[in-house]
Amino acid sequence: MKKDTINIIFGDSIAYGLGDNEYFGWWNRLRKNDEQLLKEYFLNLSIPGQSSFEIMERFEFELKKRFNHDDKFKIFFAFGIKDALKLEDNKKYIKKIEQNVIKLINIAKKYTTDIYFLGLLNVNETIKTNYKKENIDTINNCLKLLCQKNSIKFINMLDVLNTNDLYDGLHPNEIGHEKISQYLYEKLYKNL
Repeated sequence: MKKDTINIIFGDSIAYGLGDNEYFGWWNRLRKNDEQLLKEYFLNLSIPGQSSFEIMERFEFELKKRFNHDDKFKIFFAFGIKDALKLEDNKKYIKKIEQNVIKLINIAKKYTTDIYFLGLLNVNETIKTNYKKENIDTINNCLKLLCQKNSIKFINMLDVLNTNDLYDGLHPNEIGHEKISQYLYEKLYKNL
């Protein structure tokens, strides 16, 4: 019997789909052009405003409720922009973020080996002046390094969008969500 494939994402407002009133985010857009992906399940458990702390608090509880040994699970993490914002006030905060990411990885590995971390997107600093490129790069580098150390797939997202693809300087607009969808499709699903 063929196993069902369950794709689950834990993330923030960008992963949730804010800014896309047509398909409600890149996550939903992934499936629209591929018959094979229409046969897979996609569960978006992203909540706007969440940092690594809130995701860490609810991750295993949410995952346990949906886990079934008869299915194949892929877990995606797409967060960090709120962590980058907090980093502006306290540079030592990066250690706490590292601890959260390590905990998330260790929990996820109990359920699957198919784990992905999506890096942060650039923001328009002229509109979102409290989000600093330096902090975004710090979070991205932290995620990338921890993924490498733990044999987890990291997908760099920094150059996927330009400022015209952001509806408020932070969240992708519909064009931005489509670009993310196409980029991830090429990276993850095209050669299934």
